Amino acid sequence: MRSIYISIFLFLSAGLFSQEVITGLQFNPVIRSQYLKNKMLKSGNGGDTLPITLPFYDDFSSNGVFPSSLRWIDRYGFVNTDYPVYPIDLGVVTLDAINDSGSMYPEAVAGPDAFIADHLTSRYLRLDSIFSPVPRALTPSDSVYLSFYYQPQGRGLAPHTSDSLVLQYLLVPKHDTLFHGDTTHHIVPDKWTHIWSVKGMALDSFYLQNNHYFQRVMIPITDPIFFKKKFQMQFYNYVSLATSGEPSWQSNCCQWNIDQVYLNYGRNLQDTIHQEIRFVERPPSLLKDYQSMPYTQFSNNPSNEMIDSLSIMLTNRDVVSHNVKYSYNVTQPGGSFTKSYESPSFDLLPYNQYAFEYVAHPPVPFTFPISSADSNLFEIRHVVRDLAQGSMLADTITGYQQFYNYYAYDDGTPEAGYGLKGTGSAMAYRFKLNKSPDTLRAIRIYFNQTLDTTNIQFFYLTVWSDNSGFPGDTIYSRQVLVQYSDSLNKFITYLLEQPVKISGAFYIGTIQTTDDNLNIGLDTYDNSAANLFYNVNGSWIASSITGAPMVRPVIGKLLPLGIANLTTGKGSIKVFPNPCITGQVHISIDESGTLLNKENWIITISGLTGQEIYHSQGSDVLDVSGLPSGIYIIEVQNTMTLQHLVSKLVIMK
Repeated sequence: MRSIYISIFLFLSAGLFSQEVITGLQFNPVIRSQYLKNKMLKSGNGGDTLPITLPFYDDFSSNGVFPSSLRWIDRYGFVNTDYPVYPIDLGVVTLDAINDSGSMYPEAVAGPDAFIADHLTSRYLRLDSIFSPVPRALTPSDSVYLSFYYQPQGRGLAPHTSDSLVLQYLLVPKHDTLFHGDTTHHIVPDKWTHIWSVKGMALDSFYLQNNHYFQRVMIPITDPIFFKKKFQMQFYNYVSLATSGEPSWQSNCCQWNIDQVYLNYGRNLQDTIHQEIRFVERPPSLLKDYQSMPYTQFSNNPSNEMIDSLSIMLTNRDVVSHNVKYSYNVTQPGGSFTKSYESPSFDLLPYNQYAFEYVAHPPVPFTFPISSADSNLFEIRHVVRDLAQGSMLADTITGYQQFYNYYAYDDGTPEAGYGLKGTGSAMAYRFKLNKSPDTLRAIRIYFNQTLDTTNIQFFYLTVWSDNSGFPGDTIYSRQVLVQYSDSLNKFITYLLEQPVKISGAFYIGTIQTTDDNLNIGLDTYDNSAANLFYNVNGSWIASSITGAPMVRPVIGKLLPLGIANLTTGKGSIKVFPNPCITGQVHISIDESGTLLNKENWIITISGLTGQEIYHSQGSDVLDVSGLPSGIYIIEVQNTMTLQHLVSKLVIMK
């Protein structure tokens, strides 16, 4: 099994030298969404420096996006289950080149020089005293150790050898002072000292070097200078971006996963045990191929769509075996459907960091109920518990099986970006119907935001029929524009102006009009490469990447009006001058030179984050003199015909 997962990352690395290219994220939508919520609540990075007492422990298993403010004072790290490969338990904190607002750091410029990016800073810790069972002073003789686990790359992209992960301790806290002969207060910044660091490398190399996916670091604290009331530790990472002739390929490429940060006294080098029984990975889909699919299509062949058994990874962090039981329970919120499974008892062996966790394969001997409904939702709760009398060792995770009007191989969260090299390059994604014919109404795509917005390009949204397992005839193609939003994992919905009849297997995808990377979101947690094809020289080739591009076909009944971000209608929009340097923009449709029946047209201009900043009705000349220089999306919609057209607008001053 180990060789299988090593090959995954070899494929990721090999993709960098082929026509298919995997890029790191330049924008994290999960962090961005939480940042905006915090901004509305007027809460930012924490500044609470009230000391806390030992023990200090964090396994980053909370449901939050940022590290807990009970233990950490900043919000640059990203708490998640997406990036780690075979973590110690469920959840890590990831440090990379994306800040607490979800965007690349301003210092992120291409070149060999590394810059400091994320920080993970503890609150002040009472390393001067312990308070239980009897208060007393804490000294170096109390055998104080800090331990943690780390992993480079994970499911992201590898940090360069010029990058590094660093740990430092605080020597002197920031304070005000008066210099001799000067009555003005001066702020003396925090003074830190270097404790530990490691150079960047790819995960496959890391595994071959260490024989496991996470490396434990154990550091004794022996210098009396640290045994004080305000001890503080901080992780941070150095990042460098590769120089590229194509800016659209430059991306976040330095990811470090950190887990199980533990600081306490009375420890030693063999103190590696944290007694717990835990799930290691998040709940899997109960469908064989998809994360989600149209319920009407599922209901036509449910037994073929259900998975036979699940892969559930468990870990026992104790030094002895525990007799445990695993179970799951499936319910329909608001409905009567319920199914459950409980395993026989079995011995869960102690975890060894040089071996894989226990993998259970519980059967799935049922199907979800057949229905003519468009959508449905089921909750799946997984439980593992120690059977010893009085034991509190247990863990629970909850997942949801979704059925909506679209197919999805991906889980909705991008860990990387997918793109092709070369003008005219095409990407095709295969989906299969259980009930034919059906109607393709729209295509949803998630585009990663890029550092310099170079992926805001036109491309051909295309649909193909099947030809013996490869894309066949083109049955739909229309030129549209890349769009993205800062909303949490928001897909752009491209509504087809004429619904397309589909049968059996069909393919949806893109054809590039430039050499720029379209940077489609790539879910590297799931893998649908067997259904992905690309064409750069006239022949379709099966994909060699590992992951699931975030492209989804919407099928079935007529879509309701009011869906945001629809690219529809016939004709083309003309925006001139473009770039605009005069402060006035003219709009026309087709060859008419003006908008006919102006009162029926609504024109909006949005920033690249999706926020509307201009609104006009009944005018074909727009005053944009108040907008700063930059790239914008201009949309024109006819309220009578629902014709909806999109173009890019560049303002230069």
